[in-house]
Amino acid sequence: MKTIGIIYKPNLEKIAKIFEERLKKERFLVKFVTSTISSTFNGVDVSLIIGGDGTILKTVKKLNSPIIGFKGGRLGFLSSYTTKDLDKFIKDLKENSFVEDRRSLLKVYNKHIEKYCLNDAVAMKEPAQKMVDISVSFKDGEFYFHADGVIVSTPTGSTAYALSLGGSILLPNVNAFEITPIAPQFLATRSVIVPDTEEISVKTNYKILLILDGEIVGNFDFFKIKKSDKQIVLLRPKDYDFSKSIKEKMGYGKNFFTQVR
Repeated sequence: MKTIGIIYKPNLEKIAKIFEERLKKERFLVKFVTSTISSTFNGVDVSLIIGGDGTILKTVKKLNSPIIGFKGGRLGFLSSYTTKDLDKFIKDLKENSFVEDRRSLLKVYNKHIEKYCLNDAVAMKEPAQKMVDISVSFKDGEFYFHADGVIVSTPTGSTAYALSLGGSILLPNVNAFEITPIAPQFLATRSVIVPDTEEISVKTNYKILLILDGEIVGNFDFFKIKKSDKQIVLLRPKDYDFSKSIKEKMGYGKNFFTQVR
């Protein structure tokens, strides 16, 4: 890997400049350093994204190169390093000591749109609207929800909005979608896990917001979702451990007790 692009969260410009200077000193070619991407970037071996998961989600679909994330936000599930790990990263970069973590995108579409997302597709009523009747159907069945909305998430997105609503954590290599109602009227309504080979149709009794990876794309009463052929590639250090990431960032499954032998 010799050519590198750097994308950074606007308030992390100083750190991005430090990265640029250090990489150039180590004889790597830095082709761009930017906080905004308006079109697809090509021609680099790897893109460094300095920021939180939100920064990665905003830029990832405009990059054709593998991605290495540096945590500059609160959680950073998509990041493998912190901004203090520059020396370790340089060493890994020189030795090409990475493993590929491939994540599939969702394709969300109807006769008006065709969009892609990495985390989730959220269909949600606006604050002044009443609760919505939602039909979620697929080859093996159909579910009805009377709720404020519904989320269809990838395993990547299972640690995002869906998790805050009581959804399950899916390991990245699980081939499934997670369907989670938002504030359902019936308390027994919980998340449902379905195979990612399904094509999911979402129909509502009136138009509500469709939000993909946190960005509003319009108001609709019908759309479909399926697994896309498009993938992103996250480069992880060889000592990366997803369970360790969950324990460090969320405290889930962490041993808080001292073991005495």
